[in-house]
Amino acid sequence: MNDIFEAPRSNRPDQESFQVTDTQSLDWQESGIAGFQHKILYRDDSGDTETMLIRMAPGAFSDYHAHDRREQLYVIEGDFYDQNHHYRSGNFIVREPNTNHIAGSDGGGLVLLIFSR
Repeated sequence: MNDIFEAPRSNRPDQESFQVTDTQSLDWQESGIAGFQHKILYRDDSGDTETMLIRMAPGAFSDYHAHDRREQLYVIEGDFYDQNHHYRSGNFIVREPNTNHIAGSDGGGLVLLIFSR
């Protein structure tokens, strides 16, 4: 087996605990920065891990900022850019904690964002 599919273990229950979120039923929330909205899909109790969808309107821009957690972004549709590069649908970006960066979209986009420690 590989890392994705581990062999079953005798100490694991037959039915695992899991969460399903109907993202279509969640309302888009304003982020406080014009042109950016989000839906929180998951947040653990400690606040170490958080998963969200970020919707960016065409021309959305956020000036330099940083996060205290690792940032993983997957561009689902449209475009996204930072001070380093312009990204398109299918691109995956990992940014280390406390890295100063800008964020924006020229034509609008949808990004899956995961914060983790």
